Amino acid sequence: MTLAQARKRFPLVPDEILKWAVQNISDQRDLEIGLFRLEQTRRLQIKYGA
Repeated sequence: MTLAQARKRFPLVPDEILKWAVQNISDQRDLEIGLFRLEQTRRLQIKYGA
């Protein structure tokens, strides 16, 4: 996954985290799982105002 693809798919994950994850997590499945969990966390924070 490229940085542009990750940005489009996970828009709520901060840029510096996306960049680090794309560069350092070689297993595509692990990368997607981690970014998906971060995206879910941000959605919950926004929803509940935390």
